[in-house]
Amino acid sequence: MSKCSKSLCLAFLFAVALLIGCGVEEGEEQYELRFAHVVRSSVSKGQAAERFAELVEERSEGRIVTSVYPDSQLGTDREILEQMQVGTVQMNAPFTGVLPSFVPQFQIFDLPYLFTDKEMAFEAMHGPVGEQLDEHLREAGFRSLGYWDGGFKHFTNSERPIETPEDMAGLSFRASQSPLLIAQFRALDAGGDSIPFAELYSALQSGTVDGQENTLDNIYSRGFYEVQDYLTLSEHGYLGFVVLISDDFYTSLPEDLQEIIDEVAQEVAEWQWELAAEDEIRFLEEIKEADIEVIELSDEQKEAFKEATAGVYDRFRERVSGGSELLELLEEVRED
Repeated sequence: MSKCSKSLCLAFLFAVALLIGCGVEEGEEQYELRFAHVVRSSVSKGQAAERFAELVEERSEGRIVTSVYPDSQLGTDREILEQMQVGTVQMNAPFTGVLPSFVPQFQIFDLPYLFTDKEMAFEAMHGPVGEQLDEHLREAGFRSLGYWDGGFKHFTNSERPIETPEDMAGLSFRASQSPLLIAQFRALDAGGDSIPFAELYSALQSGTVDGQENTLDNIYSRGFYEVQDYLTLSEHGYLGFVVLISDDFYTSLPEDLQEIIDEVAQEVAEWQWELAAEDEIRFLEEIKEADIEVIELSDEQKEAFKEATAGVYDRFRERVSGGSELLELLEEVRED
């Protein structure tokens, strides 16, 4: 046998060995799944993405080859979503505030005091509210595999303690470009200034704005507590992450692989919510040790903020198609 023939045989045997080692039988199709997101691998969302990828590849016995691209390696959340629509990326877990540009109904997550607690948030997002939103997502080419927890939002500022809605008057706060969030601040007689998240630390440090709203995760990991004097634990808003997969990619998979993805997604979601809750406790302990005053609002004080911002719900009902239906579904979850 010639050297060339021997080389070809060895190459063929090596390729077959790789397929057997990966658990992929000869003739079975492999699928490449690229999961891109914008946070560090060390936080709960980043860890969940890695866990999802590992479990899917393991349980599919290598039939789904997964790669994770964290920390904005492939762009912003919006850019990654656009890549999903053209098929170069298959998954992302953007925060809900990015989705209204693609699916207006996701503005529901910008409403103040939407959920009473984390349990209600999980039940709504993995129940009727999430199912209704998934119908709108598919029209945009996406499919929801569930939601990951980002936590409740709180106020920080550099001017004074905030205990009542009146304490907000005259202060300038950073807000995303969401019309509902800007309306929220206007209802509290405070300014809502649109500043890119990447520029927020310097804006707070320089006094361009007096304060901002965010989760304990972001307040701690981004160091906002270092340049603010007061933290009000208001729990006035909720930030979640939608675990999205390209609908075209998902429907192209054999049914058994779809089932694996669904099962892993559910398992990882429950795991991530527990991990995020543990992180929140740790973040708050670290923040309390810093030079910042922490104000914990009572239920009665939170109710005053809720009443002051109730008009934002009317705006949502009037301007978002299907908004009233989503709020009715939410109310059913609340009553259960």
